[in-house]
Amino acid sequence: MAALLAIGECMMELTPLEENTYQRSFAGDTYNALVYAKRNAPELDALIFTAIGNDDISSVMESQWQKEGVSSDFTLKSDKDTIGIYAIATDASGERSFSYWRKNSAASNMMAIKSVNELLDSCPELDCAFFSGISLAILSEEDKAKLIEFIKGLKAKGTRIAFDPNYRPAMWNNKAHAIYWLEKAYSVSDIVLPGEEDHQAIFNHNGHAQIAAYCQAFKIKEVVIKCGVEGVFVYSDGKLSTHEPFKAAPVQVDSTAAGDSFAGTYLSQRVTNHDIESSLMQATKVAGQVVQHRGAIMPTALYNSVIN
Repeated sequence: MAALLAIGECMMELTPLEENTYQRSFAGDTYNALVYAKRNAPELDALIFTAIGNDDISSVMESQWQKEGVSSDFTLKSDKDTIGIYAIATDASGERSFSYWRKNSAASNMMAIKSVNELLDSCPELDCAFFSGISLAILSEEDKAKLIEFIKGLKAKGTRIAFDPNYRPAMWNNKAHAIYWLEKAYSVSDIVLPGEEDHQAIFNHNGHAQIAAYCQAFKIKEVVIKCGVEGVFVYSDGKLSTHEPFKAAPVQVDSTAAGDSFAGTYLSQRVTNHDIESSLMQATKVAGQVVQHRGAIMPTALYNSVIN
């Protein structure tokens, strides 16, 4: 059984239903990706590395993970902190904005609970570990360094490392701060999933060729570049492998987790031995459906009806 580990934060998500009424669910970028990975490949062993509290709401969230087939066997518990919260607002075109309450969440302190060696010793055998710019950004500087060391240790044990920059300017001190840590992440990654928009904002890169050349300097084996209306370009060992043209969804209700569902589906396909081209086609299909529905994670029955 292939095993995929997501590293990051899962929070309580509040989605507006009507005035003064919100629906509660649980989401976070790498967790969302893991859920969609598990749905795409039910045989996948899906694990999440994060930290949660010992309180009731953390227990409810952990129960939801289990319903999604996500294992908490490698999740840490904090006696003093609990989970973060965020609320979604969407405009008429389906573009979303967020309000966060996550400072000092358990996940933001997850690297302070155990040493890197303890984590490596207790970590199960993995095929792939996935983290993001957000996974890094929520941590203190000391804990960012610890996370990179942990990931280096996983890679030394034969785990493929996947990374999505998922750049959020407000989470970094400035661009130089973001660049420093994103380059640390790129230097340990085998698969990266950058968006052209992120690279334009951070590095002033334009077009997939510039992004691929930049990533090649880090000897990244597989570069999956999301270029908006130009589609997705995948480079393998520095050479263009395949391109999937953009196909607009009939309607875009909510773009929340479009990128997460893409990443999770792509990675689940790759770790279950599908080729790059078919993995890309399946990932774009799922992302195209996700944007047509509200919230980060589609109800399971709906997912099954529109994807399978």
